[in-house]
Amino acid sequence: MRDKTSGTAQRRRVATLLVALVLAVTPTLGAHAQEDREVAPAAPPARAPACRPAAPAVAPTPGRSLIVDRGPAECSTVALTFDAGADRGYAELILDILRDSGVPATFGMTGLWAEKNPDLVVRMAVEGHQLMNHTWSHRSFTGFSPQTRALGPGERRVEIERTEELLGGLTGHSVRPYWRPPYGDLNAGVLADVWDAGYDYTIMWTVDSLGWNGLTARAVAERCLRNAEAGDIYLFHVGADSTDALALGPIIEGLRARGLGFVRIDDMLGL
Repeated sequence: MRDKTSGTAQRRRVATLLVALVLAVTPTLGAHAQEDREVAPAAPPARAPACRPAAPAVAPTPGRSLIVDRGPAECSTVALTFDAGADRGYAELILDILRDSGVPATFGMTGLWAEKNPDLVVRMAVEGHQLMNHTWSHRSFTGFSPQTRALGPGERRVEIERTEELLGGLTGHSVRPYWRPPYGDLNAGVLADVWDAGYDYTIMWTVDSLGWNGLTARAVAERCLRNAEAGDIYLFHVGADSTDALALGPIIEGLRARGLGFVRIDDMLGL
């Protein structure tokens, strides 16, 4: 039976007290950790979108999660999305750039990554960014890309529900109904299984930066700015092996120079 828990009404702020609590009880991990670090006051949430569609741009499809790979063009906005699963990487730098630029974004994260980096998860929520479910361990649901066996419906359910539970506990709200499949691997069975778990929207992308695949920061920026259009959904990664963070500032400047604004996925779709 389908889980009826609603994730469409996303709250934009989480109590600042939660940040202090998580940082107090959880050691900061990763290459950017600093000992005896003072907890700075939470930054203000990213600015509200200048435009949302007058009506929802997409509607859920009963029985099957709807694939979304771009948004409407009417608001002249794009969505920056970041996958987090490999390591802490450049996540703090990315958040600093987004904060200083006043740009809201959407982060798809695995449960394992969130478990290791709860301070960053809370910071994302407090600063007004949207979170998406990227499964617990980034195992391909179909097995296609890594050439592994496909997961069964029960295994798929565990992968997304463990992540939902952890993110909900850290931020105080559900990440339903948005998820992103590991490797982008999908088939009809996956779309039916995740819909049954309450994920109406499968968020894909219009432009893959390929920063994870060895492109230089300059090449990433050129790729993302070439033929940029309203409604584009960009795929970036926070990991240390990706050059996306180094290209992010020029990308934001270049998109703004083209008259494009920035919104979260839920705002882009008017949900």
